[in-house]
Amino acid sequence: MKVIPYRVTLLEPLLATRIAGDPNSGVSYPYVPGSMVRGAIVAAYMRAKTISKLDAGAEDARRLFFDGRTRYLNAYPADANRVRSLPTPRSLFHVKGEESPIYDFALEVIDEVNDEKVQFVAAARDAQPFCRIDDKDIFFIAPERRVNVHTQRDRVKGRATEASGAVFQYDALEEGQTFAGWILVDVDTDADLVSSLLRQIYHLGGSSNSGYGRVAVEVDAPQDVQPWREIPERIKPLQEGKTFVVTLLSDTLVRNPNTGHYTWDLRPALQQLLGVDIEYVQPTGNGAEQRSVWRLEEVGGFNRTWGLPLPQAQAIVGGSAFVFRAGKDIPLDVITNAEWRGIGERRAEGFGRLVFNWQTKEHLTKVDPPKPRVLSQTMPQLDGVAQEMAQRMAERMLRHELDRMLRKAINDMQPPEHLTISNAQLSRLRIIVREALPTGDLARLQKYLDENIKTRRTVRDQFERTRLGQERLSQWLEERLSQPITVWDKIGAQALSKRIGANVLVSTRGDEALAREYTIRLIDGVLAKLAKESRREDGGRQ
Repeated sequence: MKVIPYRVTLLEPLLATRIAGDPNSGVSYPYVPGSMVRGAIVAAYMRAKTISKLDAGAEDARRLFFDGRTRYLNAYPADANRVRSLPTPRSLFHVKGEESPIYDFALEVIDEVNDEKVQFVAAARDAQPFCRIDDKDIFFIAPERRVNVHTQRDRVKGRATEASGAVFQYDALEEGQTFAGWILVDVDTDADLVSSLLRQIYHLGGSSNSGYGRVAVEVDAPQDVQPWREIPERIKPLQEGKTFVVTLLSDTLVRNPNTGHYTWDLRPALQQLLGVDIEYVQPTGNGAEQRSVWRLEEVGGFNRTWGLPLPQAQAIVGGSAFVFRAGKDIPLDVITNAEWRGIGERRAEGFGRLVFNWQTKEHLTKVDPPKPRVLSQTMPQLDGVAQEMAQRMAERMLRHELDRMLRKAINDMQPPEHLTISNAQLSRLRIIVREALPTGDLARLQKYLDENIKTRRTVRDQFERTRLGQERLSQWLEERLSQPITVWDKIGAQALSKRIGANVLVSTRGDEALAREYTIRLIDGVLAKLAKESRREDGGRQ
C-alpha cells in the first residue's frame, strides 16, 4: 500500500461547481474535489493509451479508477507550511461574543453554558471551513474566492443578444492558492503510473476556455507508511465500554440498510466496517455525556460517458462528529484498516474519509493562522523554436484578450438617442478606415478628416452634432488619431500582458503598432454601431 502526496497550485481561478446558489450561477467547492482529480487522471490515462473510450469493465481501469482500490482524496487548503488542513469539526462551539476558549460537544457539554449563549463555530456557514489543530491551539483557514459576472454570448454573432444574453456569475476559488491532497493506492505497482499521470494535469474544473482552471501540480514520491493517518496523532486501540469520536474528513454517503435510502445514521455502516457492536452516546441532560453533531447536504456529479449528471444524493457533510461506545475491544489493525479504506459509497472519489479520536482536548484556544508564503515557481528560459512558438502563443493570447475587451467597449457604448449624421458619411469614413487597417496608417485617416470633415461645413456639422457621451464625434476621432496610445484606456487594457516562461513577455505597453491597429478597429466598431442605429431609425432592417 502506497500514499502519493500532491499539491495543486491555482494559476487561474478554479470552478469546481457544487449544488448551491441560483440556477444562473456556479458556486465552487472550497477545495479541489478528489473526483475532479480522478477525472483529470482518467483523461491523461486515455491519452497515454491512445483510446477514445475507457472500458469500465477492464481490470486495470476498475482497479485504478472505480472500485475503491485507488482512492483520490480531496485536496484541502494548505497552511503556511504547505501542510494539508482538514474540515473543521462541526461539534466545536464557543460562548457568544467570545472567540476563545472553544469547546467541543463531542467531548463535553458545559453545564453553565445554556442554549442561548452557545454559538457554533462558523464552519456551518462555510466562513471557517478548514482548520489545523496543534495540541491545544486551533487556527482556521478559509480559501479566498473570486466572484465574476458573465454574459452569455450568441455562438454565431460572438456577443450577447436579446435571445441569448443571460447574465450569470461564477463564484470560484481565487488563483495563487495551494491545495494539498493524497492518493491512496492498494496495489504498490500502480503507484508510479498514478504519479506520472498526476504530473500531466494542467487544467481542472469548468470553463477552461474562459480563463478558469489552469493549475500546476507537484507530486511527491510515493510513500510506504504503516500505519498511515490523515492526522499527525498516533492511533490507539479502543477498549470495551469506552467512548470514542469519529470525525468525517470528507462528505460521506451511507444508506439505511432497511430502506436503501441515504441517511445520516453512520452507526450501521461503521458497525459493519469494525465488526463490533457500537452504540450512540447521547446527553443525559446533566452534562455528563457527549453528543454527536452532523449535517446533511445534497451532492451530485457528472458522468462524461453518459453525458448526464449523476443522481443527487444526501451526504453527511465533512466535519460531522459522531460519538459512540464500543461493545467490545476494537483492535489497532481494525481501526487502521477503517481509516485506510474509508466508509460508504464513492470512496474512489474521496468520499467516506473518517478518523478516530482526532478531538482530544476539551478546550481549544483560537490563534491566528500563519500567513501563507507566496510560492515562487521556477520559470524555464526558452530559446530556439520553443521561444518562437511561445512568442506566437503569447501574442495570440494577448490579442484574444484585447479582442474581448474591444468588443465589450464597443457594445457598452451608448449611441445618441437621435443621430444627425447620414449613413453615407459613416460609410465613406469606414471605407477609409478599412483601407488604413492593414498597415495601421493613421495618417491616411487624418488626411481624410482634414480634407473632408474639417473643410466641408455640411459634413463638419454632422460630425459635431453627433455625440459619444459628452464628446463630439469629430473631437473623439481627432483624439484617437492624435493619441492612439489612449485606446488602452478606452477599452481597459492599460497594463495587459501575457508571459510564457521566463523570457517571453508581450504587453500593450510601448507597442505603438498594436495601439494604432486597435485604435483603427475601435473607430471602425463605433462607426459600425452608429450606422446600425441609423438604419434602425430609418426603419430599415437591423
